[in-house]
Amino acid sequence: MGKLFLISGNEDFTVKERAYELIVSLCGEKPEDNTALEIIRGDDDTEKFGPVLEKFISALETPPFLSPEKFVWLKHFNKFEDAFAENSAKKQKSRIDLLCDFLKEELPPELTVIIDGTGLDRRKAFFKLCEKVCAATGGALEWYEKADPKARGYMQQLHRRIREMMSQYSKRIDEQGAAFLAETIGGDAARLKNEVEKLVSYAGEENQVTLEDCLAICSKSTETVSWEFSAALASKNAAKAIGMIPGILETLEQERGSSSRAELALIAATHSEFKNLLMAKCETERYSIPVRAGADYFYSLFDSRKGADDNSVFFSLHPFRAFKIWENAVRFTDEEIARAFEAIFHANKLMVTGGDMRLALENLVIKIAGT
Repeated sequence: MGKLFLISGNEDFTVKERAYELIVSLCGEKPEDNTALEIIRGDDDTEKFGPVLEKFISALETPPFLSPEKFVWLKHFNKFEDAFAENSAKKQKSRIDLLCDFLKEELPPELTVIIDGTGLDRRKAFFKLCEKVCAATGGALEWYEKADPKARGYMQQLHRRIREMMSQYSKRIDEQGAAFLAETIGGDAARLKNEVEKLVSYAGEENQVTLEDCLAICSKSTETVSWEFSAALASKNAAKAIGMIPGILETLEQERGSSSRAELALIAATHSEFKNLLMAKCETERYSIPVRAGADYFYSLFDSRKGADDNSVFFSLHPFRAFKIWENAVRFTDEEIARAFEAIFHANKLMVTGGDMRLALENLVIKIAGT
């Protein structure tokens, strides 16, 4: 019996990357040179779904030529929605139904079928059939879903994904480095992969990638400089924050072409970080967090809150990130936190009204972190 492999989900980059990895494992390092492989392009915007599926079905039904085996790859098919919308009747079946008819029969032993692409609805009969055939034939069904930033545990999931990516290169990443990547890149799979590969290369023989490595080698962007600047303010490191201002101004100037108000992202990041500090202060009171709590305490606290239905944003963070936020929060009195929000407001006002950027940032540092 032949095999069926289906790779789908809504994470386009990962689906395509995984599909190519599978093809290489089946057909060699240069799959395009393998005469046993027939590729049907599914992402050609100049061709509708009908002709694409007709070519695919025809390829499935054609026996191998000058080879004992045959691989047929429906590559990056992105027209599932249109295909499912096609009318189907006994006299004139839809292409999806014709494909289902083929898959319901036992696949020829020499045939391996690979389908990849986003937009597939898991509620459809086609998906359920593929799931059944993949399992029965010894193939595989792989589903890659974008993590929902609003979902509980999103940041913990993202941290885990970053660590898994590093482990593929036999590397570890410290928790602060993982937090940096998670919060500046988020769920962008392509950017995340690119930065991880750069960090692995930069680390060389070292087994662990650190936050310092991330700050040294990751691409400078509004998100990365905003993260580092707000972190310096939150830790009351005035010298570091002041020293960053020339680089920040350069980065914002470079990005101004794509975002005319890129500087506001810097203020937004600082505001967000101090909201985190305020939240940590509130949770300190709510859960009676001891003054000398360490990272282990937060891991235990988070474990004890698993499954709790209190909708606390604090517990959606990674435990180590929550610990570092709390560690900074205790540096500030309640009055200092209030003054920090006032300083952020005035900096934002100055930037919006076209004031001097350098002066706005220097005043912000002085008012929050001192001289």
